[in-house]
Amino acid sequence: MISSYRAVRDKLCSLHVASERILHSHLFPMLESISRISDEDEEALYVTAQKISAYETRTDPALALKIYQGLLEWARVKQDDAKILKYLYWCGITLNFFSQDEREKILEYFKEGASYAGDYHSFNDPETRKYIHRCLGNTSMVYYFMDEPQKAMDMDEFAFSFWNGLMFSGIDPDFPWLSYFLACLNHRYSALSKNVHTDPDSETKDVLRKLLETAIMINKLYQKNQEYFKLFGGTRYDYLLWEAQFLNGLISFDMLCENIEKRKAEFAPGDYSADAMYVRHDLNIYMLFYAKTMQRLRGIKEELVAAVTKDTIEYFSKIPASVDPREVSSQLLDSALHLSSAFKPDEQLDFVKELTVFRHIPTYAHSIMVSKIAVRLTEYLITESPQCFVGCLGIPGQQEVAGQAEELFRYAEKSGLCHDVGKISFILNPYINARRLTDEEVEFIRRHTLYGKSMLMRDDGIPHSDAYADVISGHHKYYDNNGGYPEEFDIESSANRVMIDIISVADSIDAATDDTVKTYAKAKSLDEVCAEIISEAGSRYSPVVAAALEDAKLRASLSEILEHEREGAYYTAYLHAWS
Repeated sequence: MISSYRAVRDKLCSLHVASERILHSHLFPMLESISRISDEDEEALYVTAQKISAYETRTDPALALKIYQGLLEWARVKQDDAKILKYLYWCGITLNFFSQDEREKILEYFKEGASYAGDYHSFNDPETRKYIHRCLGNTSMVYYFMDEPQKAMDMDEFAFSFWNGLMFSGIDPDFPWLSYFLACLNHRYSALSKNVHTDPDSETKDVLRKLLETAIMINKLYQKNQEYFKLFGGTRYDYLLWEAQFLNGLISFDMLCENIEKRKAEFAPGDYSADAMYVRHDLNIYMLFYAKTMQRLRGIKEELVAAVTKDTIEYFSKIPASVDPREVSSQLLDSALHLSSAFKPDEQLDFVKELTVFRHIPTYAHSIMVSKIAVRLTEYLITESPQCFVGCLGIPGQQEVAGQAEELFRYAEKSGLCHDVGKISFILNPYINARRLTDEEVEFIRRHTLYGKSMLMRDDGIPHSDAYADVISGHHKYYDNNGGYPEEFDIESSANRVMIDIISVADSIDAATDDTVKTYAKAKSLDEVCAEIISEAGSRYSPVVAAALEDAKLRASLSEILEHEREGAYYTAYLHAWS
């Protein structure tokens, strides 16, 4: 089996080297002078960016973003409004793929694109006009995500009036009206979830009733065009009609749930197609939202909430690792965030740990190695410096440390496996380790500590439930609190600081000594890395953990792990991902 792993590794390494050479020799220099390209080059670069950032592939959205930004500047120099509008949209949507945390910049792109609505009829190309539709809808969407529901609602009302005028005046036969009507319903659902309406039950439903009437009319119209209807129809379309009927009091909540259960029954338990995952995730989340939020349903739907939560967890816990990660990533992340209260700490950790398999094989293998190194460091420190564990996991004194050794080993193991889980919040191309990150990528990746913490923070009174969140938040923060990230994390206030210190050292050791996939930089020896850690004791690293690395027996043990366990870690990761 190890020989099979080596064959895969060697092929990947050769691809990495070639990728690095091409990117630095050809593409990056071209991006620096993109504003001076010819029309032919512009089209070629646009096609390239489309291929590497398409929703279905997302091979390397970071590079695509660089290309789109360069093309946007090229369009501004040319004063070509149609191209400016086009690249504004693609910059915004690609940055949204890349990091949904960069809301202000995403909003800036979409708002500028939406500002072209006043010049709508000056564009003769239907595709260009559709970029205005898209920017209008996405501007509202970003406002919702920024927790500014009133601005989003105002934008919705403007957009809906604008689209209504186009739909019913018949001015633009190319207008994709069904698609944008569905977007309006989605936005109104978001408004309810953000509590723009103080109580969804008591609000007047005149607007939604009008929308329902429009939906019925559009439904009849599109029966005449089955091909186009199929393009915008299906599960999502049906659900939005049910939702509008429910909010208008035309069907009961039980009937809404019955419709959803019938739709779920159309898919086998092991079906992980996009439609099946939509039904199993989004429709379940919708039911949970209404059951928990709407006044007349509160307190009477506990069984439904429990059943739906259990159904979602079981479904996503059994995803075959061979399923394309692009098909599951957003649903997995949403499930981890929305359903965290349903997990016991160990169950939650195991669930989010497995998510890394679907996003980035090198990160999964790295996590396995950090886990092994952390357990070895913990074993050594329990024997040689037990005082440093006082307070960790609530251990009251030095005498109790040995008695809780097994619990500390589990803490070290699972902390290592989960320390980078926040990275699933980002699009990571499989060959990202083959080149140096762009500045934007570095800024995005640094946020993985915050994302990971948000996935694991609990407020339900379970003992030690915040211990893993501390490690995930702080493993890149300097020991003296004067460097590293995130800036707002105070490492000195954590009772679990010793495990943060252990994972920080374990993380550095594995990252610096591994050249299996990181081919742009030469790996260091364990002795070199230990010398660097010891030299930064008291500033970046814990003096206690750094001093442990001076022990020859411990260092020999760590060397054994690096020499004999890494191939197995990568093989395990590849096996899980592709078997």
